[in-house]
Amino acid sequence: MVGKLTSDAILSGSMAPVLMNEAHPTYGMSRNDLMARIMNAKGMGYYDTPQSSAGEAADWGNELEAMIIKKSVERLGFDSYNDEVTEVYKYDDLFAVSLDGIIKNGKKTISASDGVILMNGQETMTLEGDGIIESKLTSAPYTEVPPPYRGPWQIEMQMMCHGASWGIIATLYQGTRLVLYVYQADQEKQKQLVDAAKDFYQRLEGPDWYPAMDGADAARTWGKGEDDLDPVSLAPIADLAMQYYDAKRAAKAAEALAKELEPRIMDHMAVHEAAYLDDELGNTMFEIKWPTRSFKAQPEKTTPAKPARVERQKSLTIAAKWMGE
Repeated sequence: MVGKLTSDAILSGSMAPVLMNEAHPTYGMSRNDLMARIMNAKGMGYYDTPQSSAGEAADWGNELEAMIIKKSVERLGFDSYNDEVTEVYKYDDLFAVSLDGIIKNGKKTISASDGVILMNGQETMTLEGDGIIESKLTSAPYTEVPPPYRGPWQIEMQMMCHGASWGIIATLYQGTRLVLYVYQADQEKQKQLVDAAKDFYQRLEGPDWYPAMDGADAARTWGKGEDDLDPVSLAPIADLAMQYYDAKRAAKAAEALAKELEPRIMDHMAVHEAAYLDDELGNTMFEIKWPTRSFKAQPEKTTPAKPARVERQKSLTIAAKWMGE
């Protein structure tokens, strides 16, 4: 394992799923976060970006990378490979990638098995020239097809940058099962990457932000409001605004009704900690829990001081007077 070689000022392999808006739904960054990071690296301003630590799982992935590549090469019967690649490979001015490994090859035909999945859907695949191998370690259960954020877009970008016609995502699942996903270069997917990258770099000049993924993404993208500006009309998005308004009113009414009904259900449950409701066929539709909790005594605490900061709220607010109160 060589470590990070690529610059933050250019799209890299690990950012390929972010570029394609298919990052990890929980831990991945948004395309706006990616824009902000690259603009920061280019000196185009200072934008707020999510701060995350790779954590112990990533450390283990780095520690086991060489072993995963070695076992993968042995399984496929190759004689030579390089897992200390120090060169950065580029595609035009769009992408720059570092590689976990390069498998040396002339021409070889391999067969599918339980541990070797040929992503062309065939029983055999003929591999010509050197290939790329990307090592992955995950605690997730095995899947026949890797999710977009665990290698497919990354290996496609790597093959494009290196000029390879095939590549492997070698994934060690839960420390017990090594699966090799073998890909042939997909010209259509590579074109999608190029088109997305050209659009991405054009957006940097504005910047022309992508639609926000959620409230937190919007709060980072539009980090500080300007209180001297007049209110903006919602007329251009009137339908969307009315849907939001109606949804907030409905949620408020539903919450009020739930609070009204809750004590009546509690009276019925009395000292029971669980209740259920069956349908007419005797199938349980849902259960309600009303547990009793114990809390240990806590010593008095002094809240540590926090520095002043400016942070955009992550959700919208509609004043009570507009909610029918």
